[in-house]
Amino acid sequence: MRTKLQYFTKNENQYIMKREYGFALIISLALAAFAGAGIWIKEMAMFWIFGILSVLSLISVWSKQVIIDLDRKEIIVKMGLIGKPFPIPFQDFQNFELVRLKQYLLTTNTSLNIYYLKDGKEKCAMIAQGFTSKAMQNLANEIDEIIHGDEHSGEIQSGKNC
Repeated sequence: MRTKLQYFTKNENQYIMKREYGFALIISLALAAFAGAGIWIKEMAMFWIFGILSVLSLISVWSKQVIIDLDRKEIIVKMGLIGKPFPIPFQDFQNFELVRLKQYLLTTNTSLNIYYLKDGKEKCAMIAQGFTSKAMQNLANEIDEIIHGDEHSGEIQSGKNC
């Protein structure tokens, strides 16, 4: 396993994903610009709607949480303002999906989703979003290294079957 983590901080046997401010900050600033335009064109409803959305977007950055707990062997995900944290046991993990949205040949959003089983049904949760697929791929690789990093460590087996 790599010694320097780019997207997580280690706290004993838990890995806590660092907050990513870039994407949310750009969205919040765009919404604030629309609120400012509402003042400029003297449309107070536009100001209040986009102003509130801008503030909620900023607050959502601090409420988002992804924790990999190696002791309990689960990934704990909390997305959105009102969503509660939910665990995804390692054995229920299926795969990652990298989704890239393009508009007129420009990538506008890239998200990393995790697929898992819950009560026999496949579910999906967003882990992170940004602008580049390379960053999301690196994040998926780091999560994989954390989850599977200690599987190959330990004693060297010797005997007939090796």
